[in-house]
Amino acid sequence: MKKIKNPFKKLMEIVDKMTIAKKTSLLFLNMVVGMLFIGSFAHMSLNRIKGDFDILYEKRMIPVIKLEKLKDIYTVNILDTLRDIESKHISVEDGEYIIVLANELVRRDWSEYKTSLSIDETDWLVDIAQSLGLISIKQAPKTNSLEDDMIFAIENKIMQINSILVEIFNQFDKNQTKEAFKRLQEDLYPSINSINIHLTQLISLNLEAASSGKQRTEAVYDSTFDWIVAATVGTISVAALLATVILRNIRLLHGELARMVNIKTKELQELNSALEEKISREVEQSRQKDQIMFRQSRLAAMGEMVGNIAHQWRQPLNAMVLIIQSFQMKNMVGKLDDEFIDSQVEEGIKLGASMSRTIDDFRNFFKPNKIEENFSVKNVIEESIDLVCNFYEKIDIKIDLICKDDFVVLGYPNEFSQVMMNLLSNSKDALKNREDQKRYIEILVKIEDNKGKISVIDNGGGVPVEVVDRIFEPYFTTKHQSSGTGIGLYMSKEIIEKQMHGKIEVENISHKFSKEDEIYKRCACINIVMPINEEEG
Repeated sequence: MKKIKNPFKKLMEIVDKMTIAKKTSLLFLNMVVGMLFIGSFAHMSLNRIKGDFDILYEKRMIPVIKLEKLKDIYTVNILDTLRDIESKHISVEDGEYIIVLANELVRRDWSEYKTSLSIDETDWLVDIAQSLGLISIKQAPKTNSLEDDMIFAIENKIMQINSILVEIFNQFDKNQTKEAFKRLQEDLYPSINSINIHLTQLISLNLEAASSGKQRTEAVYDSTFDWIVAATVGTISVAALLATVILRNIRLLHGELARMVNIKTKELQELNSALEEKISREVEQSRQKDQIMFRQSRLAAMGEMVGNIAHQWRQPLNAMVLIIQSFQMKNMVGKLDDEFIDSQVEEGIKLGASMSRTIDDFRNFFKPNKIEENFSVKNVIEESIDLVCNFYEKIDIKIDLICKDDFVVLGYPNEFSQVMMNLLSNSKDALKNREDQKRYIEILVKIEDNKGKISVIDNGGGVPVEVVDRIFEPYFTTKHQSSGTGIGLYMSKEIIEKQMHGKIEVENISHKFSKEDEIYKRCACINIVMPINEEEG
């Protein structure tokens, strides 16, 4: 005979075969469903208790208050007023006025009481719970017919009392005082006592209904509490079981992972030792590449400087050739005298000195700085502009330096001069093809937020949006391959940020140049921000 497996063991086998992720999901699902179940019953209980409270208050307690007020009106406002008239403590006119007001209060309170009877006591939540057998509530006895009979009797008494009051005050008006007091004793007092008895019975009936509602609320609370306890215990039990299974699997996994970690740690140690050597080699190669790129940048700048030297020497060389030719011409006509020789020699010496100064200026530009020093940003920029201004003027590019605040920085002036030359060269390349407009390069120097800021702006049409983020990458250029290497701006960034601890960025702006009224909508602007050497400043 085949042995039937225990359902619990079968369930545990199914759970054991699950992955950790599935077990964890099952645990989470159990917690969520359990909390939703508990929350639903708690919400139903609170909703029902609130509903019963509203019904008890609005349909039972408020009516009781209204009925008590009616008793007080008949006892205090009407009976006591009539007794005061009988004992002549107040006049008939004052008593009649008070009783008219009392009758208005009776009509208002009785109308409000009848309105409160329309509140529905049925509750769909309780009906559903009872139909499912979740709660059991003893039905209260039907009292509607008795309540209706009492209401009918009270309304008749109200009309009867009003009629008697009208007759009594008519007799007072006709000076039939004895008849009025007789009617008061024989008819009105018994009628008021009778209506008070009916009101008391109706109050008792409402209190009994309120007591029944209270019992129903307690039944809902007790049943819901039992279900909440059962759901909580069930949720915790299932969660504890799943947690035990998961912890057991985690311990097994922990042992296996510890073994694998030991193996991988040994492999990692071996890899680290080899990786350190590889990193050292790569760092050294990176340094060599940077040095090569720096040399390439310097060579590119030197090529441009040689062109500038040639341009600046061409005019004085032509003048010297003319001086030499003038000696030949004077000699041919026989007018070569000492005075002419002296003047021409003096002019030649001046031209030679000017050419020598040009060589010295360019030689200083190419001489690398080995030690950091303090230098004026304005002076270095002016020297850089002097080196290229003649060539730029030849191709109709105007360079303006606007120095609002000069400042001193600690760094390498020649390297900074190279940065300025690179930026001017980029602006020049952008402006060479702009034949339809005037060409401007403007350099703004100022202090902003306690830091020095240099802005190089040109009206060459700006930087294409798609390459703004790549413009400082090595070997990236928007020029033709024959016109640029793409390392000028990269080396400028390296010099500013690594050697001089500053920051360099590019943006497109609208700008009005100092010598123009027109606002150019798209201008390239390269901003350099550097720390100021306050000790020197």
